[in-house]
Amino acid sequence: MNTRRGYFWGLLCITLGVLFLARNWNLFPMPDWHFVRGLWPVLLILGGIALMFRRDGYGSGRSAISTFFTIILAVALPFWLFSYADRHHRYDRDLSMNFDPPSPPSPPSPPSPPGMYDSEDDDDDNNDDSDDGDDSDDEDNTDLKSGSYSEDMPATAPAEAKFVMEGGAAKFSIEDPTNRLIDAKTRTLNTYTMSIDRDAQAPTIRLEPTKGSKGNFNFDGESDFGSVKVQLNDKPLWDMILDFGAGSGDFDLSRYAVKSLKIDAGAAGIELKLGDKAAQSDVKISSGMASVKIRVPQSAGVKITTDGGMNATDIDNDFERVGNNTYLSPGYDKATKKITIRYDGGMSHFEVDRY
Repeated sequence: MNTRRGYFWGLLCITLGVLFLARNWNLFPMPDWHFVRGLWPVLLILGGIALMFRRDGYGSGRSAISTFFTIILAVALPFWLFSYADRHHRYDRDLSMNFDPPSPPSPPSPPSPPGMYDSEDDDDDNNDDSDDGDDSDDEDNTDLKSGSYSEDMPATAPAEAKFVMEGGAAKFSIEDPTNRLIDAKTRTLNTYTMSIDRDAQAPTIRLEPTKGSKGNFNFDGESDFGSVKVQLNDKPLWDMILDFGAGSGDFDLSRYAVKSLKIDAGAAGIELKLGDKAAQSDVKISSGMASVKIRVPQSAGVKITTDGGMNATDIDNDFERVGNNTYLSPGYDKATKKITIRYDGGMSHFEVDRY
């Protein structure tokens, strides 16, 4: 089975390499390259076929080279194809206008005052010239919608609280604690709504896109999808559910008491920092094609369990491997604070470090 798996990935890489070289060197006529944009899910199908030929010990025998090609093929290629096809599609759309029948000449219009733009072509030029050093942030993106949400802390602090955050494509972050129950700021393509179940013992906060809200989504590889920034109160024992599709997540929870944390992400980059404020923290992360980096405190006993087809794992050397996909930190059994991490990923890179 190992031989079959080697043939599969070898032939796949060779085929892709030949196609790209043929296109770049014009060795033979190629069809419109934009059609590849809709075929990136084929990589998932091929990955599934490869999994059918794997053994239980697949992850333990991979070389660094095979891991490198798996991650590059699964993560970088689909995003590059989207970026390439979308960007050149805009140029093709503009060029296609040249084939329209010529219209009779019209008298020239008076020049606009300096600094003024009065045509859609000027806007298109500004977007297309973003590669030439235009590093404007999301504050300059007029497609993004801003929102600010907050809830004061009750007179009697709740013992527990639940926070649910959902979203599509954006930069999601949980930052330093606030004196309020929650402070949140959004600047995204879609508008957001916050709802609160004000249970005196365990309030529930939901922050999610407004139903029916739509944004102008343009996946050109450079689009800024905005950000969602959250601050919570550090007094309650938190139950958190973070569900987002694409983008990035930067969650510094080292100053929060986290009872349970569930992260469900698609194609994303996730950085998570955990603390030892709770006696027991249960963390479950599910992702598709993602890069996940977790930092855990040395003061806590940590148990890690991984599952998934083609994950490249990088676990701190202090951890002891006690099973096929299970790792324990030193002194886990005697630790008074414990963290359990369960990771289930598709084609991803998973890393855990101690601090």
